Amino acid sequence: MLILTFSVFGNDGAYLTRGSVIYPTQETKISLEKEILSFKIKDRVAYVNIQFEFNNPENTDRKLLIGFQAPTAAGDVSDSLSNLNQINNFTIIQNGKILPYQLKAAECEDCELKDPKDFHFSQSETGIFVFLFEITFKPGLNQINHSYNFPASSNVSFDRFYNYILTTGSKWAGGKIKDLTVNIDMGQNQYFYVNDIFGQTADWSIIGSGKVINKKFNYIDNGPYRMVRVLSGQLQIKVTDFQPTKNIEFGVISKYAFYSSPVDYGKAMMGEIISIRNLTLETNHSKSQLRLLRNTIYARYGYDFDSPDLKEYFSQFAWYMPDPNLKMEDIKLTEKEKAFVEKILMKEKN
Repeated sequence: MLILTFSVFGNDGAYLTRGSVIYPTQETKISLEKEILSFKIKDRVAYVNIQFEFNNPENTDRKLLIGFQAPTAAGDVSDSLSNLNQINNFTIIQNGKILPYQLKAAECEDCELKDPKDFHFSQSETGIFVFLFEITFKPGLNQINHSYNFPASSNVSFDRFYNYILTTGSKWAGGKIKDLTVNIDMGQNQYFYVNDIFGQTADWSIIGSGKVINKKFNYIDNGPYRMVRVLSGQLQIKVTDFQPTKNIEFGVISKYAFYSSPVDYGKAMMGEIISIRNLTLETNHSKSQLRLLRNTIYARYGYDFDSPDLKEYFSQFAWYMPDPNLKMEDIKLTEKEKAFVEKILMKEKN
């Protein structure tokens, strides 16, 4: 039985699940020639699609039993949620056919697999869910498509984050992913981080409009990381002959304030921008601070301010990308943003 492994994070938030490349314990002949890994985030759910291309150099078929393993929900979650498999719509396709799988559970990575009904998991007694399936590798190139989705995790520091175990790619023959492409689509008008695990030869680019902040930060445990600003489109990372030694993590630090904590924390505090993390006025503010808070909403959309002080203030943040073609009437605020702006205007008036 060939099982892949997952790491489990601390207990200061809600940690739901992670995805991973499929792999045998240690394959010596079949190599992973290409992996195209695509994430699309919608309503805090990661929709994952992966295209694998394997090479079987032998003249005969090779059949492997594969295990896709996902940890139970941990952290600040209920026991009922801990007993629910967080991987949804799990699908493996080979040669145009959907492969059958069995869902099992176990108390640990190397423990006996049983029916999930045989366990009662909780925050203190976590376990794993395992999808078991067989793949037959024909001689030559074999293409396998894999898809599933899972919800975001969160903690006191991050609005949401997503993980993908990439180190298992080194378990195939040669210990490398010969051609790796990672696509991350977080949606429009986003500012997010990606840990920089891909090396100096990797090509980071925006397919659409936006920019990659080349400065590297060291904040998350799986760092260093880069901040990425996308107005419309997606991030694409391409690297060849890649031997993964760390796993992918990406996510949003602050949904509304658009800061890269702790690097921008001091700057943000100059205008108390930090306090709009959840579009709430958490403390009392001066009239000048209220003005900055209100205009932060429009700065996130790329409004090019006429006022020199506003232009200077927001230009200190890497996420600010002023659009000289954008008019105030073209900005469509959400209902929550509208209510927040109106509340600030009332406070300014008083």
